[in-house]
Amino acid sequence: MTVPRSLWPREHGAYAQLAAPLVSALLLAMPTVASVLLAVGAFAAFLANEPLLVVLGHRGPRLRATAGSRAWRRLFVLGVVSLTCTAFGVYVAGPATLRVVGIVSVAAFILFALALGRVQHSLVGELVAACVLPSALAPVAVAAGIEIRAACLLWIGWSLGYTASVIAVHRVIDRHRSRATPANKTITAGLVAMLFGLATAVLRFPLIAVALPLVATSVVLAVCPPSARRLRAIGAALIVASVVSIGLSVMII
Repeated sequence: MTVPRSLWPREHGAYAQLAAPLVSALLLAMPTVASVLLAVGAFAAFLANEPLLVVLGHRGPRLRATAGSRAWRRLFVLGVVSLTCTAFGVYVAGPATLRVVGIVSVAAFILFALALGRVQHSLVGELVAACVLPSALAPVAVAAGIEIRAACLLWIGWSLGYTASVIAVHRVIDRHRSRATPANKTITAGLVAMLFGLATAVLRFPLIAVALPLVATSVVLAVCPPSARRLRAIGAALIVASVVSIGLSVMII
């Protein structure tokens, strides 16, 4: 018996990039009906990514032929869930949340355009995803009563953290393939500079401190890159850093 091909998103790091900021947003204040609905809507939209890629043929014509109808059904259900939850969440939350949803929707559209252009899994696509996926926390936090400015600063902090982690992981992979180049050393120096810059910026904008655990972990990976065969251990380290970032966000608010 052949096991049907899974239609769950295959990018494991993307789960953390969406889930950790969402969890932090739900822990910042007492969750409301609106914030929960918006969180469910965001997660449903994320889960729709894999069936969308199958329908578009980005996973290959053979998979579209064998799993296309199943992907269409899942895409339809998840699309309805996402739109319904988001619409009701915005309706319950009010105009402030609507403004933030509008901003986040523009960011999400950029990521969707990259998927259509088949560049979602390039370095550029991963960097954009590292900034777009954490954006889901902004409307969720605002719907729970957090100020827009605070929600946006948290979004920036998480985006910086995951951007650094994407760069660090690519640095590890590059070092596995070849010796360090001047470009690699420049990237490492850039991550170190980012860490010190963040440490300074936190004095003025404390909320972006959520980026520090992820950026610090990324600096360690870049300075002392482990074998690319240990990508699972690297992923686990970044998840631990994400959990620490969640704790920081709750403590600061």
